[in-house]
Amino acid sequence: MSADRERRASLFAILTACVAYGLGMGLTLPLLALILERKGVPGSINGLNLATGGFAALAITPFIPRWIARFGAAQYLAASLAVAAGAMIAIYEAPSLWVWFPVRFVLSSALNGLFVVSEFWINRLADETNRGRYVAVYSICIAGSFGIGPGVLKIIGTHGIAPFAAGSCLLLLALIPVLAARRTAPRIEEGHASTVFSVIHAAPAALAASFVFGAIDAGMTGLFPVYAVRSGYTEANAALAVTAIALGSIAFQYPLGWLADRMNRRHLLALCASTGIVGTLLTPFVVHTPPLMYLLLFVWGGLILGVYSIGLTLIGERFKGAELANANAAFVLLYCMGLLVGPSAEGAALDIWNPNGLLVVLGAICAGYVVFLIAPRQEAPLTSHREK
Repeated sequence: MSADRERRASLFAILTACVAYGLGMGLTLPLLALILERKGVPGSINGLNLATGGFAALAITPFIPRWIARFGAAQYLAASLAVAAGAMIAIYEAPSLWVWFPVRFVLSSALNGLFVVSEFWINRLADETNRGRYVAVYSICIAGSFGIGPGVLKIIGTHGIAPFAAGSCLLLLALIPVLAARRTAPRIEEGHASTVFSVIHAAPAALAASFVFGAIDAGMTGLFPVYAVRSGYTEANAALAVTAIALGSIAFQYPLGWLADRMNRRHLLALCASTGIVGTLLTPFVVHTPPLMYLLLFVWGGLILGVYSIGLTLIGERFKGAELANANAAFVLLYCMGLLVGPSAEGAALDIWNPNGLLVVLGAICAGYVVFLIAPRQEAPLTSHREK
């Protein structure tokens, strides 16, 4: 197979896998929450079941680079798809709610493994002339497919085995291009010196991008509709806030990727993070004019996703070989930590200063990160790396 065909096969496998991840998450998150609500399960238990995904990421992610080295990127990715597909059916067949917790832990672990491997693979496939655009296309596929998941539920409904079977089949279909590209998948050696935690010290600014985005993403998509309702919007119109954010996320990623291949990426990262400050300052002035509010969220949501995608581009620039696998795992781990920490602070602030407390915390997170980015520092040297 020629080098160009190998690259295309790898890219198709990665993008198919990330679409499977987005569909899997976009379908299961609302589906399982709605089923538990229908069963009369208290909101606290529903939330605890949702948090299982975060705990799975924290428990499993540090070991993923070692498993990639042992089994191979394509093989581990294929196993993650197969396990996630099986877990989808297992949740439907679970005899009681409490069985959902361990099964959902397995499902979240598999989807998280899929996430880490696909990010590692896309960064290994790209080079410094196209890394920003490759990561932008990857981010577009994630954002777009995540939004499609709830649409699948609208078509097939949330009752019976149909939504679970649909999710399982979509994951299994992604196996075909992954297995077809297995010979072109990147490999790393076992026994490398770095760890998931040591790479954080080597590039804290780039890796912290994922924590920051995790903390603000949940607040924008999960709590901004609450802010809108408390500001006088109907529930239907408040939900359009999430649509505006999602559309902006898709529209702005490729232009940001193009810029990332042509300018200082750290400066671009700081600019994207700064939009979080500007967005929170402007919101109180436009919230009572819905067209302006949606336009602001379109731009704000589109540019703030650049914090994640450009941070991912930076770690591909900074790390190579074995360290890259650990850096991608650390990137995902910090994102999940942000998802656990951010919404707690944002939800509390929303109640303490109703409703503008949410904006204060979102703006403070972005401001703190911008200060961290522009402060001079000496990055730690990398350990020696080996790659095949």
